Amino acid sequence: MKTRKLAAMFLALIMVLALVPAASLAEGIEKIADEAAAMHKLDSVWADLEAAEAEALANGMDRFDVINAVYTAALNNVKVDKDSFSDFSKDGFYFTVDGMYNAYNFRLRNELDTDCAPVAEDEFIITIEGKGAAKDAEAVDVLLVAPYYGHDSSFTDQYKVEAQSIADATGGSYTLIQSTGATGPVIAENYLDKAVVIYDSHGTQSGTSSYLCLTTNAGITTEDYNNGWAVRAGSAAYIDGRYIEHHVAGTLANTFVWMAICEGMKRSGNGTTGTALLNAGAGVVYGYSQSVTFVGDYVYEETFWNEMKNGANTCDAFETMKDEHGVPDPYGDAYPIIMSEVDAFPSNPDSEQTVYTEWNLFGAQEPVALESFTLSETDLNLTLGQEANILFGRVPDNANAYELVWTSSNETVIAIEGNNRRCKVNAIHSGSAVVTCTVFVGEEIFGTATVNVTVTADQDLKAALNVEGGNLEFGTGGEYPFVTLTEDNRYLAKSSNAARNSSKSTLTLTIGMLQGETLTFEYLYGSENNYDFFNFKVNDSQVLHLSGTNNSNWNSYTYTAAADGLYTFTWEFTKDSSVNSGIDCVKIDNVEYSGDSSPVLMGDVNGDGVVDNIDAMILIRYTLGLIGENDIDLRAADMDGDGAYTSVDAVIIIRIALGMN
Repeated sequence: MKTRKLAAMFLALIMVLALVPAASLAEGIEKIADEAAAMHKLDSVWADLEAAEAEALANGMDRFDVINAVYTAALNNVKVDKDSFSDFSKDGFYFTVDGMYNAYNFRLRNELDTDCAPVAEDEFIITIEGKGAAKDAEAVDVLLVAPYYGHDSSFTDQYKVEAQSIADATGGSYTLIQSTGATGPVIAENYLDKAVVIYDSHGTQSGTSSYLCLTTNAGITTEDYNNGWAVRAGSAAYIDGRYIEHHVAGTLANTFVWMAICEGMKRSGNGTTGTALLNAGAGVVYGYSQSVTFVGDYVYEETFWNEMKNGANTCDAFETMKDEHGVPDPYGDAYPIIMSEVDAFPSNPDSEQTVYTEWNLFGAQEPVALESFTLSETDLNLTLGQEANILFGRVPDNANAYELVWTSSNETVIAIEGNNRRCKVNAIHSGSAVVTCTVFVGEEIFGTATVNVTVTADQDLKAALNVEGGNLEFGTGGEYPFVTLTEDNRYLAKSSNAARNSSKSTLTLTIGMLQGETLTFEYLYGSENNYDFFNFKVNDSQVLHLSGTNNSNWNSYTYTAAADGLYTFTWEFTKDSSVNSGIDCVKIDNVEYSGDSSPVLMGDVNGDGVVDNIDAMILIRYTLGLIGENDIDLRAADMDGDGAYTSVDAVIIIRIALGMN
């Protein structure tokens, strides 16, 4: 019976092949043969690596020695491309075989929770039909991609519950793909016609891209491996946004992709994965610049999607999320990033981003008139370095037919950033200022409200950090502020998060500087090498990133201003989730500024504390060469930040004086 069945199949195959032109048939057979040979080569390489790993584990080696044993086996394998090894980390390394990308990762292979019972193989689940009103959304269904859900107990039901609630809100269906059922082709197929896609997975990164880790390599081709769209990892694999872009059968339905994976937006690639998903038709992609913690992302995700389900657009939900939990990830060092048609990958991904996209879970909303409003504060008393939020209260609470303009009467004392839901106030210098909220309905002013803000400086920090005769004012805050102490005949300030895992301690200074002026300070640090760091940033750009120890040697660093303008300096000590080494802190002392440390009000070039037409006239006279540098405060003159002083700056000053900016 079996013989007759095989013979029938063989005859049918001959009949099919007879209809195919000889050249095409030969080409197709050759392609299949080449693909099979390449995959066989990959299989043989991984058989050697897995044998080396098994032997090392059997001999009781620790993770470092196991990784080294596997690396040695790969290095000695003639089928592995020489000089192809890259991205070495505490978990493993990357390499290529005939140009096909591969990765060995000890953590994913050996450190998953073996007490967590895995789900059934090839499980593919579709559940829930939502009850909510779909309104005019372009799509309503929700996809949860969860290859490790059920295999690793660190994955909770958080994303599963959230994905279901989003589908319920939109009136759509909820789809979960997990375990070995979450293959590359299945993920790509299920991307189409989804309102939201959430990754509940481990992640990895290499070169310029971020990858979603799968438990299987089924369905991935040599083309994917050769292009770096996918990475072979033994019996598992990784795929990135380019894989989705090249394998979806059509254009995505203006999808929102929430990538809850480490380094979801690889910095050196300027968001390779995000860009590829946007190319495929996604409307918004959310990810991180660095490694995210589960707990940190959980608090972000819950706040963000609660706002979205209540009708907020993406920029408002993103700001609310940051207001409640701050940036970066409160349990790690990951900065949330949004990419969309109007939000490019940020020039500095390791800083707070302002988001502009108005993507809405329910599509465009019908206008709801504003009847009245309130502000959550009337007076704020802040310490230098402290932040606060002024919330806008709407009646009714779903009103959306209005615009807010927030202004500060003294931007040398407080910096503000506002949108239609709130205004964030950052205290940068001692003094007082008034925040004004102007509410517009159409072109008409609906009303205004004000908040009085008073900022005081920490006198202990001022005394501890300045050189003798210095007058710089410093800010600190958060759960672990910098503290002052006397030590070794020094009065200094140090971070206070020693032995506090997944934490950050921050010190700030904001001053106006002229080109060529300098800021000098002394520092001493000690930390777990390559895991805990002392960072020094200037206007959110990292200048120093130090780890290890210089416990007994104070060092000095000098920063020179490249152009005139306002500079914010940040000293921070960041810690990962385990291990403490050295003095486990950073100490700062003898901060010295070479210029005038008095606060700078941008536009106030004559220094009288007011921005008016007189300042504009003085700047015009300077640009014409009628007065010299001693007759103008150039720190306050470069209004457009282009490093030059022109009539454009003068026009901006006039607009400020007239209340137009």
